Parts: sequence; C-alpha cells; structure tokens
Amino acid sequence: MSYSQTLTNTSTFTLSDAKYLASRIATDLTQMRLLYGKPTEQRVQDYAIEAAMLLKFGLLSSVKYGFQLNGNWIYAINYSVNYLGQLQTTNDDPGDIPSAEGVANATWHSFLTTRHNSDLSQTELDSINSQLPISRNNGDEPGSNHGTWVTEKTYSKNGVAMTRSYFRSS
Repeated sequence: MSYSQTLTNTSTFTLSDAKYLASRIATDLTQMRLLYGKPTEQRVQDYAIEAAMLLKFGLLSSVKYGFQLNGNWIYAINYSVNYLGQLQTTNDDPGDIPSAEGVANATWHSFLTTRHNSDLSQTELDSINSQLPISRNNGDEPGSNHGTWVTEKTYSKNGVAMTRSYFRSS
C-alpha cells in the first residue's frame, strides 16, 4: 500500500494586499519628502491610492518617482511589479532611501507604465481610470543614461512582488 499527499495553495490578491504594497511606496515617498521636500503629503497619499488600485486589478507594471533635470532622471526610485503568483520569501522593510545630491534645482516627476489585463473589459478599465486620484498623460520615459539603476529591495504580498531600485546620476 502506498500513500501520497498533495498540498495545494491557492490565493487571491485582494485590495488589502494591494494597499499593503502601496503602503510600502507611501513610506518610501514620505521619507523622500522629509529628505528632499517633495512630493507633498497629499501627493504621497494620491500616489498610494493610485498604486493600490492599479495593483489590485493587475494593471501596474512599473512606476518611477523622482527628480529630473533637462528631461533626465538625476535621482529616482523605481518599483517594478511581478504578478507571477510565486511565493516570495523576501519582504523587506520600506525606507532607507539612499541619499541624493543636486536635487535642489531639479523638478519632481513620476512616470507610470501599465500592463494589459485581458480579464478586464474596456468599460471596466475606463471605470478604474476615472477613479484614480492622479490624471496622467501619455509620454516618453525620461532618460537615465548618465547614471546607474541599483536594485535593492523587494516588497511582496500574496503572490505579487515589487522590486525597488534607485537611480543616481553620475
């Protein structure tokens, strides 16, 4: 006689999970605000709501927040999202924003890329977009050719992971 055992783990990414990951972004952005004066407290809240909504519906691919000079990033934080549903053992603490120099004359910007979710109709996408607290325009991503992106942290919850990297111009 032989026995076998199968273990199945199914999970659903919930709004609470999305808010948890978005709170990591909010914590990082709050630290940036304290260090560099941008973004405003209200903008931090808006970015967190935007990220949570897009994460919940599987629409956020990546988002960058930071400072630009002459159309190029000089200092930025990037969050790249992985929806593969893999068990992530890494869930770093937010914060520890690396220091930056030369942002005094730079302007604050954010650049977001979305991903396609075939489970959503155009009507549903329009409804989600209409509820976002930030109205974004289509555009080209700012350059980052005079520096380096460094991957440093991973935030994860219930099968969705965000990798945080930062950019410093050289």
